[in-house]
Amino acid sequence: MENISNFFTTVKGDNHFVTFGPTHLFILSIALVITVFICIRKTESRKFELFTGSILILQQLFLYSWYFIGKYNTFKEGLPLYHCRIAIIFMGIGMILSKDILMKIGSYWGIFGSIGALLFPGLDPFTFPHITQFSYFIGHLFLLCGAVYLLSVKKIGMSKSDLKNVLIFTNIYHVLMFVTNNALGSNYGYMSSPPIHIGTGLNHIVYALLVMTIFNIILFIEYILINKTEYGQIDSEYSVLQEA
Repeated sequence: MENISNFFTTVKGDNHFVTFGPTHLFILSIALVITVFICIRKTESRKFELFTGSILILQQLFLYSWYFIGKYNTFKEGLPLYHCRIAIIFMGIGMILSKDILMKIGSYWGIFGSIGALLFPGLDPFTFPHITQFSYFIGHLFLLCGAVYLLSVKKIGMSKSDLKNVLIFTNIYHVLMFVTNNALGSNYGYMSSPPIHIGTGLNHIVYALLVMTIFNIILFIEYILINKTEYGQIDSEYSVLQEA
């Protein structure tokens, strides 16, 4: 019973997690193996979509239940307003209901968000094992798997219209998070301070503009890479048909 109590505790402690330590490398290995498997198999599966979407939504429900029931920084940290939390919810609902726009935003945000989160984990200050740690890695692992599946297998693509819409959505989100963080003293979207010790000495507004610029650049890079891959495959298939 004590272990279960500690698993759901709201009392802070040392999580003892070492970045690029044995546990972290094991988790990264799992992410790499699953990602490679999805890319090699390249098979669309409605069961996979339903399973992945369900895990993503359940993971979020368990996490928010803990925040609200335990009353641990419910509004300051427990709202679904971080990039990856929004991506997880969008992707989860999108995969379950086959909603194209939700899957697109979820995968565009999720592919770089999950990679960054897995490489440089930002864990809550609780002693292992804890629900927030399991939620963090399960959520980001399935977010990565879902994004890789949608982009490389289901090939949802990114048109100019998609790019425009996701840029508008992303920039509006960042402005709203800037206002929200000032009101709540929170750090949603890392619009108040970075998750790693870079840019901590910048002016508050300058830092926020830098975050917005970086995200816009990343989305442009995604647009180029996604379309380059798609066109490359089309050209390859066309060449094969000509030879035949």
